[in-house]
Amino acid sequence: MEAVAVAQPLRYKATMGLPNDVIAAWTFALVIPALLFLTALFLRQVPPSDSRRARAAERIVRWYASHPQLALWGLLVLLPLSAFVLGLVALLRTWGENAQLRYWVSRSLEEIPKHWPAVSIGGATLVSMGLLVMITAHLMARQAHRPR
Repeated sequence: MEAVAVAQPLRYKATMGLPNDVIAAWTFALVIPALLFLTALFLRQVPPSDSRRARAAERIVRWYASHPQLALWGLLVLLPLSAFVLGLVALLRTWGENAQLRYWVSRSLEEIPKHWPAVSIGGATLVSMGLLVMITAHLMARQAHRPR
């Protein structure tokens, strides 16, 4: 008796979507101009205000100020907004396709109540770090503009 080979249908699914590592690189690239501007705003306030770093930061801030249409709307609003939308779409796509991700996220969320003190400490630490950065930048800005 001879075995008859039965043709199996191909189970190959071609997708034209971007892989998540490419999307991650694009989202970071889209927020770099806004990050550069915010860093320059901070660095120009850091004493000594006549340092090379402060002068370079001042030039960056002045360039953004002299190009309001491109800098404000393009680099500070549209590019970060595009990064947000691109990242959100990629996360939703990944959420729908990846059962293991859904499993681990649900497990993590189930564990939060059991470890609430540690989660609270972590959140309070991040909030306090952000507050300290903002307060320090404000104090440094006041000190830089104080008459001598």
